Amino acid sequence: MNTALANTPIVTGETPRPAGTPDPPRRSGPSNIEVLIPTFNEELNLPFALRSVVSWADAVYVVDSESTDRTQEIARRMGAKLVVQPWLGYAKQKNWALENLPLKADWIFILDADESITPELRDELIEIAQRPVAGIVESGFYVNRLTYFMGKPIRHCGFFPSYNLRFFKRGRAWYEDREVHEHMVVEGETRRLRHIMLHEDRRGLEHFIAKHNRYSTLEARELLRDRMGVKRGQARVLERGIALRRWLKYHVQPRLPVPGFWRFMYMYFVRLGFLDGIPGFRFSLLLSTYDFFISLKLAELKQLIAESRTEAAIAPAPRGLARPEGTVAPEAQPDVTEVQPATDRRAPSAGRVAVPPPPPVPVTRAVRAKWRHDDLGDRRPFVADDAATCPHPPISVIILTYNERDNIAPCIESCRWSDDIHVLDSGSTDGTRDIAESLGAKVYVNPFKSFGQQRNWAIDNIPVKHRWQFQVDADERFTPALVREMADRISDGRSIDNVVCYQCPSMMMFMDRWVRHAAEYPVYQVRLLDKERCRFEDYGHGQREVPDGPTGVLEMPYLHYSFSKGLEEWFDKHNRYSTLEATQALAEPPVELRRAVADLLSGDSVRRRRRLKALSYGMPAKSTVVMLYMMLLRLGFLDGKAGWNYARMRAIYEAMIAVKLSVYRDGARRGSGEGRITSHRRG
Repeated sequence: MNTALANTPIVTGETPRPAGTPDPPRRSGPSNIEVLIPTFNEELNLPFALRSVVSWADAVYVVDSESTDRTQEIARRMGAKLVVQPWLGYAKQKNWALENLPLKADWIFILDADESITPELRDELIEIAQRPVAGIVESGFYVNRLTYFMGKPIRHCGFFPSYNLRFFKRGRAWYEDREVHEHMVVEGETRRLRHIMLHEDRRGLEHFIAKHNRYSTLEARELLRDRMGVKRGQARVLERGIALRRWLKYHVQPRLPVPGFWRFMYMYFVRLGFLDGIPGFRFSLLLSTYDFFISLKLAELKQLIAESRTEAAIAPAPRGLARPEGTVAPEAQPDVTEVQPATDRRAPSAGRVAVPPPPPVPVTRAVRAKWRHDDLGDRRPFVADDAATCPHPPISVIILTYNERDNIAPCIESCRWSDDIHVLDSGSTDGTRDIAESLGAKVYVNPFKSFGQQRNWAIDNIPVKHRWQFQVDADERFTPALVREMADRISDGRSIDNVVCYQCPSMMMFMDRWVRHAAEYPVYQVRLLDKERCRFEDYGHGQREVPDGPTGVLEMPYLHYSFSKGLEEWFDKHNRYSTLEATQALAEPPVELRRAVADLLSGDSVRRRRRLKALSYGMPAKSTVVMLYMMLLRLGFLDGKAGWNYARMRAIYEAMIAVKLSVYRDGARRGSGEGRITSHRRG
């Protein structure tokens, strides 16, 4: 039995009642009301919704979009009628239910799984429904909704009152043809009800951010359709307040400078969000990023249309969009509850004290001068034609993949300098492995547990041809300059610098250009390594090396196309990363002042950056500090619009870490579930 379900408090009042309070008595006789609840992976929310309706509604239909958790089991056990319908989209899913379910009552209420009906609202609904239907002028009723965020009611921020048309005569209302934020259109008069329903999503901050990331993609598509004059038929105009908000969203907000800033000012100051305390600040901060997401994705869609000369970019349901409610992200989630530290193959003796790795071998002036032709050398992606003029260093390549259908071919193309190319896949479902095999790569599959574990598995299990290997991600590309430098450093299976691994710089590519300043070039990671003398351990959202010897530094970069899958995927990925970063910060042990100072003064840029990151977790207004640092101190303004947008995105990432860390610390102090980090696994 699921203990979370067994201990679920009953929510039936204007505010949640304490656990153990009896259910409200079931009313005798039919209520003349049937309830529809669309669901997908709602095991944490559905018990609250069902407890508020099953005792009095004539029928409760749970229309499920093929959930993979215990949603369907909960629906059956609590007395609802379960109907499974593959996901059609937010509006289409509910319209399908209205058209196809055997509804008999005169009145229908549509309830989201993260909502619940209060006893006062229940009595008001039943009083209306038990009157002769022909004598009621109104065809639909708007219901006020009180949103809870982080367990606290949001009574300001422009989110209360918040009216939604949910209660209506059967056959007299349906949802407009929109991909997101759809409203009901009604044949007949409407009125507002007196009492409220409650809205609280218990799936955590990561889900909250992922949901608004998805919504912003769909909102950008709707906005682009409006600008392109794509019209859709409506039975009648929307309620005046809703129509006004939509007009402002389409014609005013997109034209305001600094998207998101004005939303925060409006929510927190104009609509008195500060009266909701810390939850009000966090709520305003997270939702203010929503407008920025929309503006950036609108620009992305325009670019896609310009490049393809087609409207395919706004065709319905493209890959990765319009996922069912409850989906956190299209990509696999690292399982932070089962992260295992990297194990050194040389078993340490009992009581062995870990010693920090020696500092990297500095690059000599002669080497730097040799490779700094044209600033950073030939920094375009390596292609097969370059193989005739470039050397072939004795290095094996391992490409780490998961659902990289669009990236794997150009990545392998950039690896053609090597005679030993391998792909380590984490269980792709989009044809990545088939493409890699067709291009001649050797493919291996290992279920993903963590980044460090995956890289160690490659070292231990892939039968590479050479002792030295370069581990590359599918969205990264080699450059001819990097290939030449590696050939100059690795000879006869050994490093001429007598090191066991090399830190390599990457060039961040965004909006068709290299973001040199805002992306803080150069940022180093160990990618080229002696497989006999280097391991990895998990750290934050990634990994860090555990070398058995000195570390070297390469001058020439590889290219990093972090946005090759689109902005929605980038935000989803960094939403997950921010959870892992917050988890790492929560577990970070105290450091002696002497060691902290030594790290900050170290000549090793990686060691220095890691210490700065650890210290920054407690910095107030960190996201603003990061933004100013990238734009002013790092001269990000020289990168133009790409630099500005990238700096904003990084600031949002830092804000996500800060909010999650604050929430987890609060939860840990209270000993509540908010302090737990839930995992999201593949498959």
